[in-house]
Amino acid sequence: MTRPARPAINAFFLEPGMGGLETYVRELVGELVRARPDMRLTLLVNREGRQLLAQAPWAREVEFLAPPLLSRRGMRMVTELTLMGWLASERFDVLHSPALTAPLATKAANVVVLADVTWLVAPTGSSDVILTERMWRAAVPTIARRADRVVAISASGADQVVERLRVPRERIEVIPLGKGSSPSVEGTPKEELRRRLGLGEGPVILNVAAKKAHKNQSVLIDALARLGDVHADARLVLAGAPGEYEAELRELVRRSGQDDRVVFCDYVESEDLEGLFGLATCFAFPSLNEGFGLPLLEAMERGVPVACSNLSALPEVAGPAALQFDPHDPRDVAATLERLLSDADLRSELVTAGFQRQAGFTWAATAEQTLECWERTLAQRR
Repeated sequence: MTRPARPAINAFFLEPGMGGLETYVRELVGELVRARPDMRLTLLVNREGRQLLAQAPWAREVEFLAPPLLSRRGMRMVTELTLMGWLASERFDVLHSPALTAPLATKAANVVVLADVTWLVAPTGSSDVILTERMWRAAVPTIARRADRVVAISASGADQVVERLRVPRERIEVIPLGKGSSPSVEGTPKEELRRRLGLGEGPVILNVAAKKAHKNQSVLIDALARLGDVHADARLVLAGAPGEYEAELRELVRRSGQDDRVVFCDYVESEDLEGLFGLATCFAFPSLNEGFGLPLLEAMERGVPVACSNLSALPEVAGPAALQFDPHDPRDVAATLERLLSDADLRSELVTAGFQRQAGFTWAATAEQTLECWERTLAQRR
């Protein structure tokens, strides 16, 4: 195999608050540096991304490159499709693009990661991202078919790339992610969070996800109402970035008369998020489409029993360590939550299974498989 000597990671998209994508770059780069200290790795970034990553423990071990011409807001996707290809041809032997967009042509080995195709199967249609989704629908199919190699992060995701984008199966590699972000701060005390958020003393069902239609938090609101008097003291906490879908969720809460049972948390500080994991009775994730499902592993690592959707990549990631439900059926979701809230032994079994499950997903393995993918792609190119 041909070992890459001058690889670059296209982190041009990266800005504060990007969640899973930021985790991917931070964790992958750290492990690549550990695995190949002899390799000079370059990160192509914008100014905000450079500042965001400046304090990473590996920052001194990589080169940051932020070409001013490529950094203009409103022009980033266009320059990724064109000028970045020229830059990669001149300076790098591998270009790894983690976020859908990549050059349409370059002399460098061109590897693009398609984490999911939610923007095709479940577009948000919200005003803040509608233009971006239109640009993805116009450009990404061609990008994927022209790339030397497409990386999917689950077998389910690979199936969608084949079906929706018509990329030949032999040009797709499945490289699972690590287990997400480990706890890095001390959580806010449970009593303080319960008092501040009005959670009472009862069980807490936690969901951590942006408020988007495909995240499907509405079914949790419906299911909570169906729990009835048995768990009248249960509270549902929806923690994650706000969006246009949140107005629909709040209206659903109002119509169902559950204003005192559903708590909306938007941008949650790290200490509060860890505190929420610490007090949660269970973690519920009813998403309709996911390329992977990092929140499941993050909950498992923190000892929270998990219930999740049985669609897309979620069963693949959760395995037997989570209860699964039909996210289109509020009765099934309610019955699953009822089991979790009522059965302490079941919760304990899931916590044990979750610890074991999440330990099998490591960023070191992701980095190793990424390096092997680069080597195979270079060999094919030459």
